[in-house]
Amino acid sequence: MHVRTICIVSFLLFSAHFSIFSQGFLHGNELSDTTSTALAKKGFTPIKQELSQTGQDDFADNLILSFPATSDGKKEVAFCFTQEDFALHEDAIIDFLSFLKDEKHDWTATVLFSALDRLEFKANKSIKGTQVFAESVDDTDAFAAIAVTLDSSRETAIHTGSKRHTTPLWLTKQISDAFYDSQVTFSFEDLLSAIYRLGIVSGKERLSFFFMNDIPAIEVNFSSDSELSVLKTFARNYSSEGSDEWDMHYIYIKSASFFRPFFINEKTILISCLSVGILTILILCVFSFVGIHGERHKYEFIRSSYMIPFTLGISFLSLFLGQAFVSQLSIILPLNPILQYGIKIVFSMIFISALFTVQGILKFSVTAFMYGYLLSVVAIFNIFLFSTRDLTLFVIFISEYIIIYLSRTAKRLFSLSLFFILMLLPFLPYGYIIIKSAEDLELTRTVFTDAIGNLLLSFAIFPFQITWLRMLVLLNVRAGIKGYTMKKMILNGVFSTIAILLFIFAVIFSISHFIYRPSLRAANKSDIQLVNEDKASLSAKLTSDEFSGMNTNHIKITSKEEALHYEVFLQGIETIHPVYDSIYDYEISSDKDGNEIYTFIIPDYPPKSITIDYAADSKARAKINITAYYKKDEPHTFRIEKRELKVE
Repeated sequence: MHVRTICIVSFLLFSAHFSIFSQGFLHGNELSDTTSTALAKKGFTPIKQELSQTGQDDFADNLILSFPATSDGKKEVAFCFTQEDFALHEDAIIDFLSFLKDEKHDWTATVLFSALDRLEFKANKSIKGTQVFAESVDDTDAFAAIAVTLDSSRETAIHTGSKRHTTPLWLTKQISDAFYDSQVTFSFEDLLSAIYRLGIVSGKERLSFFFMNDIPAIEVNFSSDSELSVLKTFARNYSSEGSDEWDMHYIYIKSASFFRPFFINEKTILISCLSVGILTILILCVFSFVGIHGERHKYEFIRSSYMIPFTLGISFLSLFLGQAFVSQLSIILPLNPILQYGIKIVFSMIFISALFTVQGILKFSVTAFMYGYLLSVVAIFNIFLFSTRDLTLFVIFISEYIIIYLSRTAKRLFSLSLFFILMLLPFLPYGYIIIKSAEDLELTRTVFTDAIGNLLLSFAIFPFQITWLRMLVLLNVRAGIKGYTMKKMILNGVFSTIAILLFIFAVIFSISHFIYRPSLRAANKSDIQLVNEDKASLSAKLTSDEFSGMNTNHIKITSKEEALHYEVFLQGIETIHPVYDSIYDYEISSDKDGNEIYTFIIPDYPPKSITIDYAADSKARAKINITAYYKKDEPHTFRIEKRELKVE
């Protein structure tokens, strides 16, 4: 009987713990309090960091533990967990905390349990716990952060990229070495780091909070609790050596799991770039004009040297016209960014082909050597041009140049067509990740870009355009051997252009359908549905205290049910209604008429009753709009209630 009672009680206690301490039921301040209580029961005393320092309303708090250095070391490393992950993986994280408590190290170990990093409703003015923590760090030069995620549905991986920033080499190397020493297999997700530094792909939001505050950081995901041993290994072996350097331009060389991770650093890439520059300049300027054939080539170069700026100018102009054409076409047809980009490139190819046709009619023919030389010049220039944008792009463009150099001896249409395809290979991994991962807005920006963007694009596609012209030259040579008339030669070029354009369209359509996958993107988009459904849950009241021409206004917001988010903004009526001071942070923006709008920043999952106190001129009139967002049973659907107050 006693055994049965004990089993039942144990089961009920376990069920209560799981149901209360669950990501699905606890949010906001309730989750923070439960996390703090659980840590306290294990002998840890977390420090609360308020996300909104109002002094009167209870919101979610960050929880911070600190394990001081055993010596005079000034370096600090933060291990950043979310409170949701702690709720689901308490035992594994407590074990790691106990390790940090007992381990001796000459640097301070800080553990963050961030609040509100995972939100059901993503508002424009949300406050994230990691963001608040990163902004609070004083000595960023002595600080590093590891953002930790525990998610069994994803593979164990290292993430180093966020928009316009990547993790410095010294931190990436130490965490990857910790994986190797712990014998835990991982994937390096951000191999092509340039796409993050160039701002094409957004990357990880938590990393961006640290990077924006000049803090080196890296994010890791563990698919099982046992893999937290990696963090223990990292803590045992951590060294701040090299932490003063922000070497972000490095290349990770993927190798078998029994080899230690290998990286090519920025210095090695730079030396390689300079070496290639010297070598290629010698080849172009000296070896190309040596000997009997060199004298003839020198004459051809002098006679046709105008082709370099002329053809580049035509390419640049064609991209501008293609951009305008796509803009008009998109009004008529619903085109995704991939189709828009493809049409723009095809438009440019047609222009270049038209240039070749005009040259044939006017008999301003250019030899195959001149096209090859022009191709080499631009390919070499591209190495340095795009390396200045991001040093790791050196690998792409040096690979392209090697293929172009090997294509010099191609005398047949088939072999030249094969080299045309090979030239695409270095770009395929970047293109695949950009098309698959970039937001539609970023992809659209690459289509409708400015003059500098079109100039860079004209240099990037120029080698392909010149290779295409070389193919047309070979077609004309073959036609000349067969005794074709000028008219037939032009028609031959036109039909060949149509054939390759059809091929390009087929490739673009395939990319759009199988990689970009617009239907899947539309299905995966968590389009938020807002439903105006007033259940009288929300109420708002305004009171004021006047003193010496100043008003302290109190906006009291009360809700009968838990809201996900409050949106409160104030706008003057007839005159500007400046907010002199407020217990809540606020942002100032303007409407289309230039009137100032004050938006109060309120953390998500607010308590059922909050009061916003702010000081303003007692004579100024204003209206205050309040919107509350509530969760509905349907996915991605939220109910809203609105109230309006007036300051008379």
